[in-house]
Amino acid sequence: MISVDKALQIVLKNGKRLLPKKVKLENAAGLCLAEDIKSDLNMPPFNRSAMDGYAVIASDINPPVDLEVIENIRAGYNPKKKVGRGQSAKIMTGSVVPKGADAVIKVEETKPLDNDRKVRILKGTKKGANIARKGEDVRVGNVVLRKGTRIRAQEAGILAAVGAGNVKAYSTPSIGIISTGDELVEITRKPKPWQIRNSNSYSLAAQARQIVPDVEILGRVNDNEKEIMKLIKRGLRKDILILSGGVSMGEFDLVGGVLQDIGVKIFFEKVALRPGKPTVFGKKGDKLVFALPGNPVSTFVTFELFVKPCIKKMMGFTSYGHPIMHAELEREIKIRKKRREYRPALLSQAGSGWKVSLVDWHGSGDLFSTTKANCLLIVRESVEKLNAGDMVEVMLIDGLNVF
Repeated sequence: MISVDKALQIVLKNGKRLLPKKVKLENAAGLCLAEDIKSDLNMPPFNRSAMDGYAVIASDINPPVDLEVIENIRAGYNPKKKVGRGQSAKIMTGSVVPKGADAVIKVEETKPLDNDRKVRILKGTKKGANIARKGEDVRVGNVVLRKGTRIRAQEAGILAAVGAGNVKAYSTPSIGIISTGDELVEITRKPKPWQIRNSNSYSLAAQARQIVPDVEILGRVNDNEKEIMKLIKRGLRKDILILSGGVSMGEFDLVGGVLQDIGVKIFFEKVALRPGKPTVFGKKGDKLVFALPGNPVSTFVTFELFVKPCIKKMMGFTSYGHPIMHAELEREIKIRKKRREYRPALLSQAGSGWKVSLVDWHGSGDLFSTTKANCLLIVRESVEKLNAGDMVEVMLIDGLNVF
C-alpha cells in the first residue's frame, strides 16, 4: 500500500503529454495552448473614447463655456474633421477620438444648445481624460497568451481580437469506461432486490466530459474472466481506460488478474486512502489503465485524485491539482488514523472567511449525500484530532461553487 502522494507521482510520470494540433477557435474552449500568441495590432488600435460625450481640447475649457459642435462621431466611423479652438465633436463610447482633441467630457457634464450645433461645457477637465490611448493595453508583437494557457471564454476573446482563427493546442486523450459486477443492470431496467443500476459509468463519464469530449461508455460486464478480458482489450484502443469494480480482495474481484494476464504493467494496487484503498494503476504500451473501486463515492474520489490530474497533464497543462482552501471547521470530526481521508463536505462563506462542515453520509456507497457537497475535506495522515473551530484543508471539486 503506497501513499496518495506517491501514487499521484507515479501516475503523472506515466501520463505523457499528447501531440499538438491545429484547431478552429470555435472548437478550442477548454484546450491548452501549445504556442505563444502574439498580437498583430495595437489594443486599442486608436485613441478611443471611454464615454459618451464631447471630444475637446482640455486647455480650451474654462466652464461654463460654449463650443461649436463640428461633427458627430459614432463607433465604426472615421472622423473627417480636426477639432480646433472653440470647437468640439460629439462622440460615442468606443469611437475614434478626432485629431486635435485631447480629452472627452462626459455627456452628463454638458448641455446641448442650438439644436446640437453647440454645446455648453459645465465642468472642467484635464488632458487625456476619458480617453483610452492607442496601444495602452497591448502593443503589436506583444505576447498576449502563453503556451500552456487554458482557453476559457476570456482567452477565446483575446484570440479572436488578434485574428487567431486557428490555434495550435494540445490534443485531448480518448477515454473508455467499463463497469464490472454481476450485481449491475442497465439504467433502463428496474433492479431486482439483489441488484443495482450501473450508475458508476455515468458519473465517471460526466466527470471526464468536464475536461475532454472523447468519452465512451463501453458497457458493463459480469464477473467473468473471458468477458472482462474481451471488453478490456476493446478498451485498450483508448488513450485511457477506466474500470470500476472488481479490484478488491474478494473471490470475484477479477480485474487485477485479467489486466496482468493481457500484459498490463501494474504500478500499484492499493493506496493509503479512505475512501478508495483498492485503486489500481497500470500501463500497456502507451495506454493507461485505472481500475477504481466499485463503491460510487470511492470511484468519484479516486477519479478526482488520480485520473483528472493525469488527463490534465496529457492535455499539456502544467498545473494538475485541485484548488486547496482553508476553512473553519464547524463541528468536531472523529479521526480514523493510518490513511489519508477525503470526506464530502459543504463549504460556505462566513463573513470575510470560510466555514466547512461534513455532509451527512453513510460511507463509500452513499452517492446521494455527495450531491450536497461542493468540496472534499482533507484529513491528513498526521492529524490526530479535529475540533470545532480548527482550520482545515478543503479541496474544491467543482470550482468555487459555494451554496
